Amino acid sequence: MKICHVINDLSRGGAESHLYSLVKLQVKNGYDVSVLLLGKDLLDFASLESQFLSLNVNLLRFNGPKKLQGINPISIYSGIGYLKNNKFDIIHTHSPRGDFLVYIANLFISKKCKRVVTIHGKYGTYLQGNFFVDLLRKIFLRQQSNIWKKAHNVIVISESIKDWLNKLNPAINPIVVPYGVEIPEIKTTDDKYYPTLGFLGKLNKNKGIEDLVHVYGEMLKKENFRDLEINLLIGGIGSESYIKDIKQKINNKNLKFLGYVEDRYNFFSSLDIFIFPSYSEGLGLVLLEAMSHGVLCITRNASPMNSIIKHGVNGFLFNDNNELQELIENALKLDNLEIDNLVKSALETIENSYSIIQMYSSIEKAYS
Repeated sequence: MKICHVINDLSRGGAESHLYSLVKLQVKNGYDVSVLLLGKDLLDFASLESQFLSLNVNLLRFNGPKKLQGINPISIYSGIGYLKNNKFDIIHTHSPRGDFLVYIANLFISKKCKRVVTIHGKYGTYLQGNFFVDLLRKIFLRQQSNIWKKAHNVIVISESIKDWLNKLNPAINPIVVPYGVEIPEIKTTDDKYYPTLGFLGKLNKNKGIEDLVHVYGEMLKKENFRDLEINLLIGGIGSESYIKDIKQKINNKNLKFLGYVEDRYNFFSSLDIFIFPSYSEGLGLVLLEAMSHGVLCITRNASPMNSIIKHGVNGFLFNDNNELQELIENALKLDNLEIDNLVKSALETIENSYSIIQMYSSIEKAYS
């Protein structure tokens, strides 16, 4: 089978990491895989390009104005030529601009290929802070949904996105295929002296970073926590002005902004508690990764995170800052047996519902 994946770039994020896992298994199973990239990778992000090249897949990257790639006449013309000459059996797109490009290109290809679309987020619902941009995005998405409707199969990564899509265009009947993660070998260590909290992800208002830092500051004001060396590690990329504004709100040597985290295994291994205060997600791959690394997780009681974490069973859910603070304080007092039971249940959740093999099998069905 000859497959072409289309995605904006290979800057490591949820969609890009998922695509790498998928392509790796497709190559292992003998498929001829190509990846069409609509632009250059983002600055300050690690690129997955070398990992893809190590799989011996064909990479083609458009060079030009990144925000217009996939929708400008030059990239559409180039895309038509590339897809027409290679005669793919399946073209699998992973971004709205990729969906548009392939839809137009398919109109000019005599041998019609099967179009499969994966929707990785609730586009237009995140807290971007620009009313007019968000409004234009929502108008565009209503038009975009008509393109999705014409695909052979539409995949969404969570029930939450399925509900969002149903409101956008009830005529689309998507398949839910969550991201799949691997469970690494977990090494226990007793050489940690200070409790460590952590977050990993893009640093913006949608992720709830300000809430986490505020709660951390309030917790350290309490007498029974004031003298504890509680670390808060925040990994991820954000604007300099946003990070500077957060740092001005709290002055503590144990609050560390790590920038982009390349070695996720070491990052998660250094944590006692992973806190994910995001307001809205497509799925929350980093939450699944933290669970798979055996870290106790606390996340906001919002969809789809509350479909992954069951409060008091495999982690904890909070509704507001007061609840978050209380949960962190109580979690730091748990004994080893209580923590082990929560972590064991979290690992069972990954194995039963979010394994990489389940993801691959479900996408194979979507192709057929």
